[in-house]
Amino acid sequence: MPAKIFVFDQIKKLMGWCPICKKEAQQTKQSRDFANMVPISGKTGNPPEFRTSNVVFPANTNLVILLFTIGANLLLRYPEDIYFFLVGLLLLNICYYFLVLKTFEAAILVDKFGVHLQAFRLKKFEIPYKEIESVTSYRLEKRSKKMSLLLVIVGFAVCGFVVYMAVVKGEWNVLLLLISLLPLTLFAERRQKTRFGYLNTQLYIKTKHKKWYEWTSYYSLITDEVSATEIKSSIERHCEGV
Repeated sequence: MPAKIFVFDQIKKLMGWCPICKKEAQQTKQSRDFANMVPISGKTGNPPEFRTSNVVFPANTNLVILLFTIGANLLLRYPEDIYFFLVGLLLLNICYYFLVLKTFEAAILVDKFGVHLQAFRLKKFEIPYKEIESVTSYRLEKRSKKMSLLLVIVGFAVCGFVVYMAVVKGEWNVLLLLISLLPLTLFAERRQKTRFGYLNTQLYIKTKHKKWYEWTSYYSLITDEVSATEIKSSIERHCEGV
């Protein structure tokens, strides 16, 4: 359904899926507190740790889209009951709000114990160096003006279609769903501009063994070029000593 596709595209934008942010200021080595982490020893010869919170995990985007899709589909199953729909819409937006806040806690720490991902799939996750096979990085290209214009046109077309279906066909549930996302959209967009720097590099960490519940053995993150270079070199230095 075109309306649902438009909603999911908006979710991707909110969750930091779009790698290009207007804010150019770098936040490459912002300190991040990790609970229950063993402190790094100050002995000479230990490779320095590196941490940054200027990072986005695409896995978080996929997870939030999945949860939102399930919630929206359950909600749209009962369009006739206005009371049930409005209560469900409120609960869906509250849950979605806390999920978005959780994704903004994303951070990465590279120390002598391994690679620690904060709020990866909304939880703490650690990759031991003995499990890391390779690390690769790719620079993300900025979206062209033509593509941006095309997306804007498609967005207006979908919104017009949803309004038409609500006014003419009486299918108001999707329209209410889109309207309810507007405050959260504005909040997340503002938070994203102040929270992240210039995200233009995607980093892939390939592990030697794939867990049974994983699709692939790759763990992906998006950050700025300076942080990506430092993360990659730090992991490689630690892996050489394993």
